Amino acid sequence: MTHPSPEKLKAAVQALYQVRAVEGPPGDHGHRSVWHMSPQGAELLSLVDREGRVQRQELTLLEDHYAWSQGEGLRTGRVELERVGGSKVNPAAAIVHTDPELVPVRLIRAAAALETYEGEDRYLLHIKRVLALAREGLELQESPLVTELVSASTAPLSPAALPQKSEPDAGAAPHAPAGGRFEGMAMVLVFAVGLMVAIALLGWLL
Repeated sequence: MTHPSPEKLKAAVQALYQVRAVEGPPGDHGHRSVWHMSPQGAELLSLVDREGRVQRQELTLLEDHYAWSQGEGLRTGRVELERVGGSKVNPAAAIVHTDPELVPVRLIRAAAALETYEGEDRYLLHIKRVLALAREGLELQESPLVTELVSASTAPLSPAALPQKSEPDAGAAPHAPAGGRFEGMAMVLVFAVGLMVAIALLGWLL
């Protein structure tokens, strides 16, 4: 399957923010929908609450699909378009196939297409921010620095990395090992016994 070029995606996004959004009437719980649709294959459907906060958004860029919702995050997918007569497309019959996991290449394509938008449409700015944050998270996960740090944290420590013994202070008294005291006492005892034997032999000879 051929992927759309970055230029084609940017053209679709540009056409999207040039159209006027259509706002639907309030529905359940006061939620209403705001719909942006361009003839270049881009569509943005936003669901907002009574206070105007975005609760859900669905973005279609050609054959890529993105769905974001409050509390669930971002999902990617693809759109299967039904063609009529071999060339015309029926948008109403489009089928969305959600990816089991977030597909990085789709995310990067959409974020790159929207990053040049500098307008004031709050709904386009919202989906642009969502995609940018998701791409930043993806780049952080794949960062060589992060990989290096993770590898270093699981690798065995080299002798140079182990804690080194500190040199004794020149002005401090040397600290004798615990076993050294017993060896010194034994040597004194042997010396005393030997001295007593020598005195006894000297007295016997005299």
